[in-house]
Amino acid sequence: MGGFPTIERTDIDSGRLAEFIRESDFTSLAVDLLREVASYACVAACTLGAEPTWDRDQAVVGGNMVRLYKLLDALLDQTCKKRRETSTIFVRLAFETAINIRYLIANFSSELVKAYIRFSLRHERGLRNLILSNIDSRGGTIEPIEQRMLSSLDRTARVAGISLDSIDPNDRTPHWGGKSIRQKAISLGLEGPYDSAFGGMSHNVHGSWQDLYDYHLKVDGEGRFTPNLDWRMPRPQILTAMGLIAVGTAHDFLGFIGGTSALDQLAHKLTDLEDRILMLDEAHENFLNKIQGS
Repeated sequence: MGGFPTIERTDIDSGRLAEFIRESDFTSLAVDLLREVASYACVAACTLGAEPTWDRDQAVVGGNMVRLYKLLDALLDQTCKKRRETSTIFVRLAFETAINIRYLIANFSSELVKAYIRFSLRHERGLRNLILSNIDSRGGTIEPIEQRMLSSLDRTARVAGISLDSIDPNDRTPHWGGKSIRQKAISLGLEGPYDSAFGGMSHNVHGSWQDLYDYHLKVDGEGRFTPNLDWRMPRPQILTAMGLIAVGTAHDFLGFIGGTSALDQLAHKLTDLEDRILMLDEAHENFLNKIQGS
C-alpha cells in the first residue's frame, strides 16, 4: 500500500482559545477541524485495500464511507452558510451513516451484508410488483417508461447479488440487522452521544412539531403563530461531536480495509486530531461556564 496524501493540520493553541470572546470564534475553529476530519474521511473512502477494487460485501461498507465523506462536506457547506436548520439534518444523516459503518465492521459477515441489502431493496420489490400489476391490468401491454423502470430494477438487484423474488414484500421489520440505530449505537458504546446529541435530530430530518417550533415558527404570548424565515446560527458543539464520531469511523474503516499498514501511517494523526477536537470542546465549555457565571 502506497503513502497517503498530506492533510493540512489545524493548529490549536490553549492560550488563543482562552482569549475567545464570541461563540462564533469557536464555531469557526470547529469548522476548520471538521474540514480536516472530512479530508481524512475522504482518504479512508478512497482506500481500497489489498485489491484494486472492493467485492460486494466490502462495497457496502466502503460505499457508506464515501457517503459519510459527502455528508460531512454538505454539513460544512450549510454551517458556513450559517444555517443551523439544515446543518442539523446533515449531522443526523452523517451520524447514522457512521453508526452503520462501525456496526457493519464490528459484526462483519456476508449474512449481515445481505440483511442490509435486503432491507434496502424492499422498496424496489414493492415497486416492481406495482409495475407488473399495472401491466397485467392492461392485458400485458408494457409502457416504455415501465420497461425502463423494470430494467433499472433488474440491474440494481443483479449488481447487489440479491434476487428481488427472494425479498418478502410483506416483511415490515423496521430495522436491518435486528437492531434500531439506537441499539446499534449502544452495542458500539455510543449510547451517550446518541441520547445527548444525535437522537433528537430525527425531529429535524422528519420535520416534526419540535423542528417547526424550534426553527420555523414564531409564537406570541397568546399562542398564535407566524412564519419564521430567519436562519439560526450553527453552534460548535455539534461539529465537535460529529468530528469525534467521524474520526473514530475513519480509523475503524482504515483498519478494516487497509489493515495495519494503513493504521501505521495514519492512526497517530487521527489520535492527534481527536485530541485537538477535545481541546476545543473543553475550551468552549469553559467559555460557556464563564459567560453564564458573569
